[in-house]
Amino acid sequence: MASIEYALKILDKAHTGPICTAKDWGFRLSKTIAEKLKKHGLEKTCDTQNPVPTDDGLVDRFYKAGYELALEMGVFCQDTDRIITLTEEQIDNAIRNAPAKLRLGKGSDMVTLKHRRPEDTIRPLSSSPMGHLITEDVYVLLHQGIAQHREIDMLRSGTLGTMFGRPVLAGSPYETAVGMYQARLTKEALWRAGRPGMSNMAIASSPTAYGQMGGFTYGGCDPEVDVALILAPGELTTSFEVLHKMVHAINCGAKMTNGYSSMIGGYPGRPEGAAMVRIATIIHQYVVHQTDFYNGSVTDVRYLGNCGREGQWAEGISTQAISRNTLFCGVDVQNQLAGPCTEMLLYESAVAMVNLSASGAAGYLGPRTSGSKYANHITPLECKFCAEVLKGAAGLTRKQANEIAKVLIPKYEADLYNPHIGKSFKDCYDLKTLEPTKEWLDIYLKIKKELIDLGVHLE
Repeated sequence: MASIEYALKILDKAHTGPICTAKDWGFRLSKTIAEKLKKHGLEKTCDTQNPVPTDDGLVDRFYKAGYELALEMGVFCQDTDRIITLTEEQIDNAIRNAPAKLRLGKGSDMVTLKHRRPEDTIRPLSSSPMGHLITEDVYVLLHQGIAQHREIDMLRSGTLGTMFGRPVLAGSPYETAVGMYQARLTKEALWRAGRPGMSNMAIASSPTAYGQMGGFTYGGCDPEVDVALILAPGELTTSFEVLHKMVHAINCGAKMTNGYSSMIGGYPGRPEGAAMVRIATIIHQYVVHQTDFYNGSVTDVRYLGNCGREGQWAEGISTQAISRNTLFCGVDVQNQLAGPCTEMLLYESAVAMVNLSASGAAGYLGPRTSGSKYANHITPLECKFCAEVLKGAAGLTRKQANEIAKVLIPKYEADLYNPHIGKSFKDCYDLKTLEPTKEWLDIYLKIKKELIDLGVHLE
C-alpha cells in the first residue's frame, strides 16, 4: 500500500537532492545510456527480422542494465532542478513488495490483474479506449458501446476537449470542473452498458492535478473502484503535478497506475536505449510514485507509433525483461496509427496484441486508433478486436508470435509514415443501435479469420 510517510520522504529528496539543470540531465542521461549499452553488450542487438524477441539471456541483460540505470540516475524533478537519489535497498524493497495481483472494480464487474511471465497461459486483461479526444455529443454513446463488450475488462476513458461547449483550458478552473463532469458522464455510460462496477482509469481530460482532484471526490470517481492515472513528464523524470496526483490518490485511498512512453529517437536513441530506459522508468514508478501497476510503452518518434519492427522489438524485450525479473503487473500501451474501418488498424493491433501476450504483459491499454490525433476516431469494434486477440494469444510461444508478426507486419509497414485515416465513430457506427456498419464488420471478420488461420485462438 502507498504510504504518505514514504511520499514525504520522496518530496524531501526533491528539495534536497543534488542540483541539476534540465539540459545537464539530458546530457547525463544520454551518456549513461550509451555506457550501459556498451557495458552489457547490448549495442545493435535489435533484430528487425525477428520483431518478437526470444533470447532469455539477452532479455535478462537488458533488465540488469535497466536496473543499473534506475539506480545510478535516480529521478529528475523538473520543478526543483534536483535529483531524487535512490538506494539499492529502496529499489529492492519496491520490487519485493509490488503486488503480483490486484482486484479492480466491484461486484460482477470485478476483475483480477495478475502478473504474467512470457508465454504464460493466464489470459491478460484489456482496458479501452486510450484518452482519445471525444466530443460531448457522443461521449456517453461511444463509451457505452465499448463497455458493452464483455471481452473488455476495464475502462480508460477518452478525453473531453470541451465542457458544455466551453474549452477546457490547461491549469484553469475548467480542469477542476471537467474532472467531475467526465466522471459523471463515464458513470452514465457504464450504467447504460450494464457494467456499473467496471474500473476506470481517470482523469484523462486533465493533464494537471486539478482534474484528478475535481474528479476523485464525492459524486465523482470512486476510489474503491477507479484508478488514479498518473503519467510521468519525461524519461526518468517527475514533477510537482505528478507528485500532487500521487499524494491526492493516497489521501483518498485510490489505487494508482503510472506510466511514460520511452522514445526511440529521443534521449534514449536507438531501440536498445529506449527499451532499457523503459525498464528503468517502470522501476522508478514503483520506487518513487508507489504505483500499484504500471502502464506505458515505447514510441518511435519518426512516425509517432510503435507497431513497426523496431517499436515492437523494443516493446517485447522490455516487457519480457520486467515480467521475467519482477512480479510487476503491467498494462502496456500500443500506438496504432490507422483509423477505424481500415485493415491496417487491425493488422497493427494484431501484431501488438500477439507480441504483448506472448511477452508476458499482464494487460493492455488501448487502442490508440489514428494515433489519437482526430476527434471521435475510435470505435468499439477495434477495442473488442484487441481484447479478443490479446486473450486468444495467451499460451502462444514467443517463436509462434514472432512468426505471426513476420507475416502481418509487411501488410502495413510501408504505410506507417502515411497511415490510412479511416472513418470516425459517427461514420462507421449506427448511433441508435451502437452496431458497426457492414463495411467495418466485414473487415473485422476478414482479419479475424486470418488470425485464426495463423494459430490465434479466437472464437
